[in-house]
Amino acid sequence: MTRCELTFESPWLLLLLIPALALVVVPWLRIPAELRKGFRKIAPVALHGFLALVLVLILSGMAFSTPVPPDPAEEEEEDASEEPAGGILLIADSAADADEVLPFLPEEIRTEVVTPSRVKADLTVLSTYERIILLGISANDLPERLAGQLALYVEQGGSILISASDHGFSLGGMRGTAYETLLPVTFDYMSEEGESVALMLVLDCSNSMSGSGWGWGGSENLSMAKQGAIRSIEALTANDTVGIVSFNSKATLESPLTPATDAHKAVASRVISALGTSRGTYYCGALELAWEELSASDAPVRHVIFLSDGEPSDYGYNEIVRDMVSDGITVSTIALGYSSSILSKMASDGGGRYYAVTSVSDLPEIMLGETESVLSDPLIVEETAITLPGGLPTDLPAVEGYLGTTLKDTAELILQTENGDPILARWTLGEGEADAFASDFAGGWTDSWRETNSGRRMLRQIFAMGISSADEEEDAVSESAPMERNLNDLLVPLALILLVTVLADIAIRRLRWKDVVMFFRGT
Repeated sequence: MTRCELTFESPWLLLLLIPALALVVVPWLRIPAELRKGFRKIAPVALHGFLALVLVLILSGMAFSTPVPPDPAEEEEEDASEEPAGGILLIADSAADADEVLPFLPEEIRTEVVTPSRVKADLTVLSTYERIILLGISANDLPERLAGQLALYVEQGGSILISASDHGFSLGGMRGTAYETLLPVTFDYMSEEGESVALMLVLDCSNSMSGSGWGWGGSENLSMAKQGAIRSIEALTANDTVGIVSFNSKATLESPLTPATDAHKAVASRVISALGTSRGTYYCGALELAWEELSASDAPVRHVIFLSDGEPSDYGYNEIVRDMVSDGITVSTIALGYSSSILSKMASDGGGRYYAVTSVSDLPEIMLGETESVLSDPLIVEETAITLPGGLPTDLPAVEGYLGTTLKDTAELILQTENGDPILARWTLGEGEADAFASDFAGGWTDSWRETNSGRRMLRQIFAMGISSADEEEDAVSESAPMERNLNDLLVPLALILLVTVLADIAIRRLRWKDVVMFFRGT
């Protein structure tokens, strides 16, 4: 015998039956008995009561279901292969960043939070998680083997979400790595026509750059640095601006930010060619000069290429770099002839890239490549509206910043900016899926998302993507107002019920309400 189950999404709404039925029955009961007899007097009350009952049942989410009996064979198979439930691995720079997003993760799924340095680049360990989230992490801070292990993890059925930040994606050393291969977007991005770049070249002119007192590279160091700086300037357009700072024991503004016209390129090239060396290596003064120049620029992209072949004799440079990032300025660093933890940290904090150049002959090409990366990979820090594919509007708040990317051919675009740039994209890779969010989750770019109902709802849906046991359905991600959609679905059945009730009421002649009025007047 088939058994049906009756369920309610909001059973507490059934309490509305009390006032609804009272409004129908009480007035009728207060009419004198001789005035409420007969079919024409009783039937309208019954119809109105039935209508109230149906309306309350619909609003409470009543549903019938026929449970399917479990298959004993399937149960035995599940028991035999039962493993601990997969959870979420959240990789965040700090506990504060993790706390910003934890309220939006599925409550029924266990979540483990780790910092980049504590991630285990082991496929066996990674495979115990159902979804892995990289929260605006720089590749420079992650284990070297992790990218390859994550690619295998996804191909074998895992789900990964990587978000951007002012030191993530291509600004975090992911360009040209397995991370870019893994994601549904590429970091090749051409900014809109008219957008300009303000570039400051900060060059070490200490004695070691000319070979005085140091054997590696000899006098080639400064020569190759000059060649690289000139090639960087040649790559710029007249819409861009460029400035030059040299430093040793003191910092000198060799050339202020000036439009990179052909005439100024020739002047800047002569300035660079004339650079000489002196004693000392002090970073702070050079960074402050570059910061001062770029702070006065209104270019959408403001960037520093900082080159040195030695450790500094001063302190406080990391604080300056972080302040520059707060002003929307990014910093890339080049360590010439050695591996520098100081310059690596500066690039990580500055949202740029770090290069350890072991062959001085490679320096010009590296400096040119860095300049081209800046020109084609802008950090867009401005209020930007979010739409569905095709420009369809949503009720999502604007983001305050994002990283420009390009959608891969077979990827699915879920959310985009008003300019058509991808914000949320996904694709299938092997048996798993990879998702990319081009704004941040924990920083200031999506503050308004965490403060509004529509934004919070979308964050929950994004984090639940790829988790089979989460309550949210994947198709709901492209809908920004599911509650409004559900209410609209109720309008048709409610309208039909009202129409049938009114027609039936007319057909049997509704209760004469003037009798009710006369009754109350007489009491």
